[in-house]
Amino acid sequence: MARGIVNRVVPASAFALGVARVVVNGTFLVSVLITSFSALGRLPVTIMRPTGAMKLLPWSFYDQLLTPRGMTILKIAIVVSLLLSTAGLFTFISTKTSFVLVLFYQGLVRSFGHFNHDEMLAVYCLAVLAFTPCGDEFSLDHRLRKRKRALPAFAYAYPILLMQLLMAWVYFSSVLIKLRTAGLSYFSPDNFPSLAIYHSLDNLHDTSFRLAFWLPQVRGFVPFAVGLVLLWEFIFPLAVFFPRMRWWILGAGVVFHLSTLFFMNIFFPHQLALYLLFVNWDKLRPLHQAARAE
Repeated sequence: MARGIVNRVVPASAFALGVARVVVNGTFLVSVLITSFSALGRLPVTIMRPTGAMKLLPWSFYDQLLTPRGMTILKIAIVVSLLLSTAGLFTFISTKTSFVLVLFYQGLVRSFGHFNHDEMLAVYCLAVLAFTPCGDEFSLDHRLRKRKRALPAFAYAYPILLMQLLMAWVYFSSVLIKLRTAGLSYFSPDNFPSLAIYHSLDNLHDTSFRLAFWLPQVRGFVPFAVGLVLLWEFIFPLAVFFPRMRWWILGAGVVFHLSTLFFMNIFFPHQLALYLLFVNWDKLRPLHQAARAE
């Protein structure tokens, strides 16, 4: 019964899971390609404060890694692995190496005091894909394989559902954390304007929009806008189980993340890219097959 429900809620095909692999790995591939690793390698290793499992590695390793040459080698390794996993070549191995390398890189960046939770949901999705049959179709492995593998539909449906649930939990838990830590004061007319201005004044963001300074003029309407955002985050899990509501909820998510960019100079490109996991790619599969036939 549970399998039947899963198969009805999410696409249940190797093709859909293969597209999910391309979306997640491809997002990281673009992100890594446009990032300057050599610039990070010019930072002195003495300011590094390893966190978590990063403490297990010796300082001699970081001395060799945190150089322009060492970081360039790391970037090449990540790019090659992500190219293979995105294309679906040697998928059983490349998806695992991509997960490990990206996880290591994220830990390395955070060891310098950087904190950004935008990428973390996508890292969890990499972990899901690394241990699921995401290369059975829409991959080079599938085209090169002489004997095509076909698993039960549930084997391809549950990884997609799991990734969708992870995203739903990210938004839903955000509401719980805000209300738990701030309570009703989170709806204060001055809370969001002061937070937005704070982020607009610091120098740790890639953008420098100044719309935050306009918010005090409309502070009376701010609590209602904040309430709508919390309501949207609270009902986000409905997007997983009710396809008719899905596009309204995801559309509101696009508006929300663009608003955080312009008002708070905080953007979530990885998270927005993962909205593609909610697309029913099985319905678009005939177009893909027609294109290949031509």
